[in-house]
Amino acid sequence: MLSHEGPPDTPPLHPSAFMLQALLTMANETEREVARHLGLNLTDYRALGAVSQAGPMTVGALAAQLGATAATTTAIVSRLELHGFVERLRSSEDRRQVHVTCTPAAAAAISALMRPLVTATSDHLASLPQDQQAEIGTFLNTVLQLMQHHLLTLSEKDTP
Repeated sequence: MLSHEGPPDTPPLHPSAFMLQALLTMANETEREVARHLGLNLTDYRALGAVSQAGPMTVGALAAQLGATAATTTAIVSRLELHGFVERLRSSEDRRQVHVTCTPAAAAAISALMRPLVTATSDHLASLPQDQQAEIGTFLNTVLQLMQHHLLTLSEKDTP
């Protein structure tokens, strides 16, 4: 977490940088609460979220996205499947390949929990003048790109 006061030789951070940090913290807390409502631990919920957003994927692709081993991801998928959140489907192109997909019931449960926030956010954005909407979209896209770059930088660093 960033502190409002940095090292003495660094320029002060823009106040909005702290708002972004608060937003990310709130997103993490919301994610934990949604997982709790679904009866899932956070790791399993993140796997479910990845499958829900990306669509059908192999266990290997899911493992890569989660940064987990294939064995760990297989265990996660088995737990999610046991509770009816995902199902395994054989590929129509290559019957040896199995894809994990989110069940309609799981998608509906996630949507029911997130729809109020998404709707309120969309409604608020729609109430703003078009130029502000465009500026916000540009800003959020820039922040997304900065975060993707930072994530890549972090993942390339040697771990102790």
